[in-house]
Amino acid sequence: MSTLIGCSQQNASIATSDLLLRSTLVKDATMPLQSTCQAEYNRIVSQQTPGLTPQDLLRSRALIGNQYRLEKVMETLSSRERPVVAVVAGGSISLGHGLANPDQHRYSNRLENWMNEMYPLSPESTTNQDNNKGQQRHKVINVASHGADSCSMAKRLNVMYSDLESKLPPSSDEPDLIILEFAVNDYEGQDHLVQVRYQASVFFEGFMDITLCSEVVIHSLLTRYKNTAIMFLEMQTAILPRKTGALLHMGVATHYQIPVISYAETLFHGFAELIHTLERMDPTSYSFADSELMLGSGDNVTFLSTPTSSALFPYPHGCSPCQPQNIISQFRQGGCKSICTFVDRSNIVRDRKLKCKANDIPSGRKECFVPYLAPDAVHPSAVGHGIAMDLLVHALASAQRSSCEGEGTPYQNELPMTTFVAKTSNELKVRGDFLVVNDVARIFSRWDQLKPVGNPTGFERYADDLLKQRMGWIATDAAGGSKITFPIDLPPGECYVVYVAILKSYNGMGTMMVEVRDYGDKKKMSEPPKHSTKKKVDGLWQSPISVWNDVQITEDDVAGCTGYCEVDITTDPAISGRDGNKVKILTVSARRCSRVQN
Repeated sequence: MSTLIGCSQQNASIATSDLLLRSTLVKDATMPLQSTCQAEYNRIVSQQTPGLTPQDLLRSRALIGNQYRLEKVMETLSSRERPVVAVVAGGSISLGHGLANPDQHRYSNRLENWMNEMYPLSPESTTNQDNNKGQQRHKVINVASHGADSCSMAKRLNVMYSDLESKLPPSSDEPDLIILEFAVNDYEGQDHLVQVRYQASVFFEGFMDITLCSEVVIHSLLTRYKNTAIMFLEMQTAILPRKTGALLHMGVATHYQIPVISYAETLFHGFAELIHTLERMDPTSYSFADSELMLGSGDNVTFLSTPTSSALFPYPHGCSPCQPQNIISQFRQGGCKSICTFVDRSNIVRDRKLKCKANDIPSGRKECFVPYLAPDAVHPSAVGHGIAMDLLVHALASAQRSSCEGEGTPYQNELPMTTFVAKTSNELKVRGDFLVVNDVARIFSRWDQLKPVGNPTGFERYADDLLKQRMGWIATDAAGGSKITFPIDLPPGECYVVYVAILKSYNGMGTMMVEVRDYGDKKKMSEPPKHSTKKKVDGLWQSPISVWNDVQITEDDVAGCTGYCEVDITTDPAISGRDGNKVKILTVSARRCSRVQN
């Protein structure tokens, strides 16, 4: 920490543009060690977004954690002997949703380009000699998926491990770095009733379940990959009441000493101050006067081939012109969303009507757009993705600088002797070892489709959210009696625990009876089932949130499924007083039983 503080003090006297944009220094044998280390840091962060300050970068280090593995990543990059492989797992943010050129502007692709530009593999390296000189490159494997959260990943770790084995270069038997971007989706996925739900609950009903999923992911990754560096990348939305999973991630990260990089801390403290400033100036449209454009705040700097400018606060924290060319064509007509629109959609101003349309802005004033958001409140713009990459690079470069200056981490973090929220380490092991995961839509790389046996009655497969992205097997008949059956076909003779993932929400949901019929062997389907397990499941809860929720149907201590079994779901009649009778099935999965007594 003393090194970080020292750097902040040292850099405070240097012009931001020189520090973060154009400083390309080379090592000199005559330079003191600290100067040499700082020069290398300056070189590899020289492409940072204009205007990011030392304070911004300091804020981004939400949890330093154990730096040993990050230092090893940089050691491997610096050696230029073999390709470094990073993996990004996350939701639609990591997919680059809304970007016109995601392969160019997405933070994962920028990180890959950065590694290859700053640390190109040596033509004399063993790797390149074995692979047609110069053909090998550092790479980032993006396994993100729309709506994915920590529980999605926990259930599909075996799928990911299998998929990565085929994608790693011969010189690597494990990734060097894994970046987890689940903060937004770990609190709330897409609501099935409205596009954005205005939440107030932090410790909602499913909070502990998602915390457990996060711990399962970290424990499994540390167990499987002994040397891989792991980082949380914490994003945030511009809908102010909407919470994220940052709190639960911080608990898991602290327990396992995983570094946390916070895009939210870097940008959204300034976002709140900008709103307050605009509100004092124009509480109706949150606009600013032409005269308030800050000359010299980025006007002479070109970023993403576009001259930057800013009003009220320095770039990228102030108001900047919309850049529609970087928005995907299907959203481009809607343009960028303004601060006024974000405040209005946050539903926090109730004493006046806001006027956020362009033709409502008073003459001589301009709408305020922040450069790191564009088509919506959730997904970063091309600039936002650039900043996310900058923060990751800063974390890596800082780890290298500390190691270079002799202040590196002397030991690698091992698994702690206790768990965080799991009851036992065995619980973490079995919850990260699913053998069957059949999904209604693609999540991560491989897709094992959720297909019913025969023809369902009253269930249809479709997307019920406004963006038509969240597929499910859905029944809505108020009379009940809708029926669908899914198979699970595993080797006979073992005990398996069966789960059904459903949509849990605060309104319009119904109840269902889930029955698991165990035949043991598919050849014995003509005979009566060996065992039957029934469980009543309710899709309604009190939390004002709509999320994927995994329901365990059979137990570890009872052989409810021993090979081939069928999961039969029948909806009940609508309950009096409820506004709807929706049942939405998302996933059917199974893992081995854990009969370990603790």
